[in-house]
Amino acid sequence: MNGWRSRPGVMAAVLLLAAAPLPAQQPQTFRLDTGLNVLLLESHERPLIRMELLCRWDRSELPPGKEGLGGFLAQVMAAGGAGANTRNQFLQALDAQGMSFAFQPRIGSYRWTLSTDSRAQEAAMEYLADAVVRPVFDGPLVEVERQAARKRAAAAPPRERAAARFLWNLQDPAVLVPPAPEPLEHLEYQDLLDFQRRVIRPEHAVLAFYGDLNLAQARQLALMHLGIWGPAPQPPLLGIGPKAQEPAAAPSRMLAVLDQDPGTELWTGALRPEGATSPAVEALLPILLARASRALFGARITSFQLGPGAPLVIKARASRTEREGLVQEVAAALEALRTKGFTADDLGCALIQWKAENQALPLHPEALLRGQVGGRLDPDLARAVRQVTLREIDAALEAWLQPGNLRFLILGADAPMVQAAEKAGLGPGALFGPDS
Repeated sequence: MNGWRSRPGVMAAVLLLAAAPLPAQQPQTFRLDTGLNVLLLESHERPLIRMELLCRWDRSELPPGKEGLGGFLAQVMAAGGAGANTRNQFLQALDAQGMSFAFQPRIGSYRWTLSTDSRAQEAAMEYLADAVVRPVFDGPLVEVERQAARKRAAAAPPRERAAARFLWNLQDPAVLVPPAPEPLEHLEYQDLLDFQRRVIRPEHAVLAFYGDLNLAQARQLALMHLGIWGPAPQPPLLGIGPKAQEPAAAPSRMLAVLDQDPGTELWTGALRPEGATSPAVEALLPILLARASRALFGARITSFQLGPGAPLVIKARASRTEREGLVQEVAAALEALRTKGFTADDLGCALIQWKAENQALPLHPEALLRGQVGGRLDPDLARAVRQVTLREIDAALEAWLQPGNLRFLILGADAPMVQAAEKAGLGPGALFGPDS
């Protein structure tokens, strides 16, 4: 891979931005004896407060043969009650006090957020603690949600089911449950209870406050409502028998949906390479890839996705009359990107954009809080980003775009297009129809 000599103007701008301090205030932090990390960003401009609790967990916590457990638990918790309230009572109580609540699960993390008037901070913290520590669900609710998942899977059109399978095979954390309902049939009520106790724990969590409160108030809220949330005994991680532990068949590298939609889409996905990138490289690579994909794919590209913990997904589209060359064009663009790499100018522009995005975070309180919780504004990360080299970036790019690491989805294909895709090395393929 090669890089080119950068223009003086670009590098001068990089140096100026790198030297400028981040305008985002540094959070005040403390840690409870239970292991819960707490951070506070004070802002007294308005009498508002936002609370957010993020609990991270790892896929290794999933028992063999029960890979849908994390998403199914999220589905059940989202339908169940909290504390002494049923789900409807919980939501009605929040609405009555003008509070905004959200539960945002992903594979690998659960996030609860609540926003309210700062004068109602104690009541709000109690509701948040109930949702996190005291969710209420039972066996009948588990069965209701299992049936609901089964009906959704059966009613989904072929394109939706193919897209879900494609993203599930890429381990996209936004896809919570397997695209087919069969894996959920093996999940029992006790499995969900055990998993909840194993992963929703204070030492895995960060509680963040933003808004009109001070450090003493933040300490009091955390201690009063989460101070007794201690590390419970962890249930053992057990398998479910020899059959469940047999390795699953490798998914097809290409899925194709044959339908009559007037447009054709080609999705290219890349599994996250194990240990191939550092946090600093991960910070810049999405910016670089977004710029490169626009240049290489031109007007055909419709969207680009690469985020923390997520796979790479590039979507390109062509009309039915223009689709014949779509596969070859995308395959050639991917190979050109992998072999040529980026330039010093590309890296300089990415540094400018990353710095500018960080500087804009204080304008968006939610983004600022997410940046602090996720570590984006960590001074150590900022220093590491400034030291990233073109060689490191290109090595990460090559790891991501290794041909064996890529997966493909064709929506609106026909038999000749599938054959052309297999000849271009995108296969082997699997056709996806109404009964798939």
